[in-house]
Amino acid sequence: MAVANIVPKPNVCVVTDAAVFANLYNLTEQTDPAMPKNGAYEMNLTATESTIKAADEQGLFYAKQTMRQLQAVHGSNVPCLVIKDAPAYPYRGIMVDSVRHMQSVQELKKIIDAAAMFKFNVFHWHLSDDQGFRFESEVFPELIKESSVRPSSDFGKVHDNTPYGGYYTKEQMKEIVDFCHERFITVIPEFDLPGHMSAVLHAKPELSCKGEPVAIKTTAGIFPDILCAGKQEVFDFLFKLFDEVCEVFPDQYIHIGGDEAPKKYWKTCPHCQKRKAELGFTDEEQLQGYMTCRIADYLKAKGRNVICWNETLASDVLPKDLVIQNWMDKKKKCPSFANKGGRLIYSDYYHYYTDYPYDMTPVAKTYNANPVIKGQKAKENTLGVEAPIWTEHVRDFARLCYMTWPRFAAVSETGWTKPQNKNYNDFKERMIALLPVLSDMGIEAAQPKEWDPNPFTRLFGTTSFFAGTVNKEMILNFLKGNND
Repeated sequence: MAVANIVPKPNVCVVTDAAVFANLYNLTEQTDPAMPKNGAYEMNLTATESTIKAADEQGLFYAKQTMRQLQAVHGSNVPCLVIKDAPAYPYRGIMVDSVRHMQSVQELKKIIDAAAMFKFNVFHWHLSDDQGFRFESEVFPELIKESSVRPSSDFGKVHDNTPYGGYYTKEQMKEIVDFCHERFITVIPEFDLPGHMSAVLHAKPELSCKGEPVAIKTTAGIFPDILCAGKQEVFDFLFKLFDEVCEVFPDQYIHIGGDEAPKKYWKTCPHCQKRKAELGFTDEEQLQGYMTCRIADYLKAKGRNVICWNETLASDVLPKDLVIQNWMDKKKKCPSFANKGGRLIYSDYYHYYTDYPYDMTPVAKTYNANPVIKGQKAKENTLGVEAPIWTEHVRDFARLCYMTWPRFAAVSETGWTKPQNKNYNDFKERMIALLPVLSDMGIEAAQPKEWDPNPFTRLFGTTSFFAGTVNKEMILNFLKGNND
C-alpha cells in the first residue's frame, strides 16, 4: 500500500520519517500572501507539530482535504511528510445531468462533497433538455407547468409508462450554490440551445420555426424542432430567462450548450432566411454563431462568460473569449481555436463520459487521457478537464455513484497532478484505500475488479450495450485507448 494514500496525488510529497507518526493534534494554519493564489498549499507534518500553509482560504481548504483523506485512511498513523502542491489546471469539473433523471438536493450534496474532497472546483449542472425543464421560472411559469413532466421514459431497453418529472425551486438551487461555495466550487448551470429545446418548445411553440405543438421527448436522440434564429421574440425570451438564471447562479460562467442542433427547419423558415440574408451569411451554421454571440454579448454585459459545446465552432464566427467544451470534435475545429487563443475544456466522449459501462470506458482509459488534444500547439489554452454523467440510463443515485467513481477520481488526478507525477498503478493503490472513505460518505463506487475489463469482456460489453444502434467504427473508437 502507498505510504500516503492521497487522490489526486500531490505534486511533491516527501515522507520524512516513515517510522514515526505525525502529531496532528498540534496543528497550525498559516496564510502567506507570497504563495500562489491558485489553490496551492504546503504541509509539514512532524512528530512534534504540524503546519499547513497557503495564500488564502482556498489553498487552506485543499490542504484540509488532503488531511481529511490521510486521517480517514491512516487514522492516527499518518506518516511524517512534507507536501508542496498546486493544481495542474485551473478548471477541474464534474457535470451532472438532472434532466433525464433527477437527484435530490441531499444526493447532489453527497456528490459535491465527494468532489470537493478530490479537489474539483466546478459543478456543471445540466438543467434543461428535450426531456424536461428543471429550473423554477417565475417569469415563465408555463415552463414548470408544461415542460417539467414527460409522459413516459423510454431509454435504451427500459420502458416506463409512468409520467416523470419535477424541478428545483430557486431556494433549492441557491442552497446548492451556497453548499458549493463553502467548498470553493463554482456552479455552472446549463441551458442547452438552440437544439435540445423540445421541453421548452412544448410550452412555447411560438419560439420554434413552425410554431406548431412540440412534444416533450421520452427517448434520447437529436430532434429537428429547435429555437428559431430569426424571431426577435426568441431573444426576448432568452434574455428574460437568463436574467432569472443569473439571479440564482452568481458565478462567472453560464453554459448555453450549442450541440446537436439540426438546421432542417432553419433552411426553409422565412424568419431564419430573412435574418441570414440581412447578415450576409452563406449558411445556417453562421446563424447559430450569430445566435451564440448575441446571447454571449448579453450575458457579458451582466458580468458573465459563456461556455459552449464544440459544435458551435462550425460557424467560424465565435470570438476567442468564449470557452469551448470539447466532447466530440468531428470537424477538428478545437485545435485551431486553441492555437488562435481560444480556451478549451477537455471532456472527450470516448474517455470522460462516465455514463457508459466500464467495458467501454475503463478507468485506465479515463486516467491516461491527455487533455492537450492532437494538433493543439498552444497547450496553455487547455483550461481544464470535466467528466460528465448523463442520466438517460442512470435512474437512481446508487447507479450514478457506481458509474462515476472511481472515474471521477481519475479525472481529478489529471486535473490536479502534473503529467510527470502520474502513474496508473500507483493511482489504483491509493484509490482502493479510499473506497471505504467514499462508502462512509454514502457513495458506493465500482469495485476494483470491475475497473479494467479484459479485451474480450470489453468487446462483448460494448457490443451488447449499443445493440445495433451504432456502427462498427463507433464501437472500435470506444475500445481504443488514444485521443484520436
